[in-house]
Amino acid sequence: MCDEKEIITALRTGRFFLSVHAARRMRQRSITKADIQACGRTAESCIFQARCGTYRVDGKDIDGGPLTVICGIDEAAIIVTLF
Repeated sequence: MCDEKEIITALRTGRFFLSVHAARRMRQRSITKADIQACGRTAESCIFQARCGTYRVDGKDIDGGPLTVICGIDEAAIIVTLF
């Protein structure tokens, strides 16, 4: 398990990749990479979800609306889904 700060920094700095599922959800929900970076900058929580082995980051998009990013991490964050 990595440090939550590492996850938030990866999102904030754009050091992330998207799963096919996450890219599809981005298109469906009109979420941009800038929104994901804003979520990293405004993260209110970053919780490890042991059952799935992922992190749940709750923050705001660039318009101030709520955004949740579910991701794992390797060399960069790997976004599994977002809503």
